[in-house]
Amino acid sequence: MKRRHFLALWSVLLAKPLWARTPLVATPSQAEGPFYPVVPIPLRASLILQEQGIAGEPIELTGWVKDMKGEPLTGVKVEIWQCDGNGVYDHPQQPNNQNFDRHFAGFGAVETDSNGQYRFRTLYPVPYTGRPPHIHVKLWRGNQELLTTQLYLKGQTGNEWWGGRERQHLQFDPAGKEGNKAGEFDFILSV
Repeated sequence: MKRRHFLALWSVLLAKPLWARTPLVATPSQAEGPFYPVVPIPLRASLILQEQGIAGEPIELTGWVKDMKGEPLTGVKVEIWQCDGNGVYDHPQQPNNQNFDRHFAGFGAVETDSNGQYRFRTLYPVPYTGRPPHIHVKLWRGNQELLTTQLYLKGQTGNEWWGGRERQHLQFDPAGKEGNKAGEFDFILSV
């Protein structure tokens, strides 16, 4: 009996940690959508141009870009674009484009730092025309597109036919502290 406990203890101590054996899942791609910006997306971490009078609620979106081994990827450009707080995109093909909230930039980009981290200040996504709240994302290394996808609020992925099962891997929890909304999402790339 003692020997069995002794062997069980050593097998636990010498075994690889569970997280080391759990393979990372590559972040699934999704459609770019019809409203990808028609002008170059500038480097800007804050899409909120003027907080006074903005339609919508600010949110901090942060996370890391990693490879399939969990190693950080530095210098990856992360672009985001989304509708304003009224569900309107800053895009010429968007109906009612003239109503876009000019307190909001609508799109921006940052590069991951030496730890592979990115950080945006944007708006809490809102639903529009049957779509669940979401933020569009595109990742680049130089001129090479690495990933195009969409991020969804946890529990608000909708049930429309596009998007399917991969949405479970594209959700972030917008819980906040002290009244400020914040969300975190890590991109896993097979590069």
